[in-house]
Amino acid sequence: MLHPYRQAAARELDCPASPALLTPGQELLTLLDGINGWLEEYPCVQASRKDSTIYLFYRDAAFSVDDFWDTFAEGMARVNRAWNLCALGTAPSQESVLLSARLDEKTLSLTQSNLSGIPADSLQGLCLMLDCGDPQVCSVLLELLGYINWQTGAAALSWKDTDFLSEQKLILNPGSIGYFCYAGIGCAGIGSEYLPSLSFSQKMTLWSSFLGEGLNPAEFEWLAQDIAQNTLSNRMEWELALLEVLERLQIRVVNEDKSFAMFDGSGRRLYFGADDRRAAEWVLLKILFPLNYQ
Repeated sequence: MLHPYRQAAARELDCPASPALLTPGQELLTLLDGINGWLEEYPCVQASRKDSTIYLFYRDAAFSVDDFWDTFAEGMARVNRAWNLCALGTAPSQESVLLSARLDEKTLSLTQSNLSGIPADSLQGLCLMLDCGDPQVCSVLLELLGYINWQTGAAALSWKDTDFLSEQKLILNPGSIGYFCYAGIGCAGIGSEYLPSLSFSQKMTLWSSFLGEGLNPAEFEWLAQDIAQNTLSNRMEWELALLEVLERLQIRVVNEDKSFAMFDGSGRRLYFGADDRRAAEWVLLKILFPLNYQ
């Protein structure tokens, strides 16, 4: 830290440590979800130059230290049993304040530290500093926290990290055959419920997998279902992601009155039919011709 922090306030509460019912990953996401609702704000996730540390900034936060402790001290302490977690904010004196919580067999210990040694009652801005102690764990958590859609409680991630995600019991639907692995603390549901968790770049990845590699990921089955039921949200985003991929792959679309054709970068015509059994093909034509192919 930049300053020689000293203890400004400390207290201990009777709080016998109960058996861990959640994994550290579940504890962390549950804590963050609670803070999100409390502050009505989502965190900005930043990687530290230390390869095992993550910063989560709530830039518009203003809160009472006592209210924060009353609501989140035990959650912070539970995360702290596996990964070092502390909270930072700015006091009215303009000094930074560090809040930490520890849980032993019988006691919940709360500590406030700062430069002056004078306790602060309220803080502005909130940063949660998480030190995972392991660069690989940090890398997966950074991706999870960077991609998670807090409204759905799910993030679309690479399948390469399934060992850690499974260990932390964060995979929402282990039997899914989607292009992405969906992880978080949301409820396991039907596939189309995960679509809002996809970022714009991930939508582009799905279009590229179809148009560039000939794949037909399960996400297109979910997308076709939502289109058919007229329940698709952010349709325009899917259309613009398709446009970006067509340009990237140099696929030319000729869409004129009573005339439609698609050509690849070499000028070879590409053929698609609405009666094809591939969901990706039906979705492509439905995006291009929203009034047809019911």
